[in-house]
Amino acid sequence: MALTLCAVALVLFVAGCKGKKQDDFVHVDVYGQMDARYYPILASRLRVFSHEHAKLPTGRKILVSAVMDADFYARLADPAYRAQAQMIVLNSEQETAADPNLAAEFVHARKGCTEQIPCYLLIPNSVSGEQRQAAQQLLDYLAPVVAAAPPPAAAPAASPADTPPASSPQ
Repeated sequence: MALTLCAVALVLFVAGCKGKKQDDFVHVDVYGQMDARYYPILASRLRVFSHEHAKLPTGRKILVSAVMDADFYARLADPAYRAQAQMIVLNSEQETAADPNLAAEFVHARKGCTEQIPCYLLIPNSVSGEQRQAAQQLLDYLAPVVAAAPPPAAAPAASPADTPPASSPQ
């Protein structure tokens, strides 16, 4: 009897383990420098995004993690390290000198944070699929694209019907 109970318990345990629901989140890991001046600003905005906007059109939730590393700049040149990030935060363009590939990706970076404490956010080219969609949604929230002001409207050209007749000399 005890052996039967143990067998039943084992079968139920194994069935329960196999039936666990898969993670229903799309993960976006934001990599940056620990103790960076922009971090308090960014952390606050990441929390707001997570609470208010963090869902893909498919309904999957976006889980944002800030990975702030003390050795960030030393490790930034390593492609394997960068491959773990869905978004990278830099203080300036000069920091891309760590790797020519990163410098090439910087052309797609957007300026975020504040005017006094700027940061540059970019999604590495290696990010794809739902992770790219989620990272793009986060990027659009953190650093929205500002539409350029339209050029001033030119005065319409006068048509011949709008031109007053020339007065004849008297």
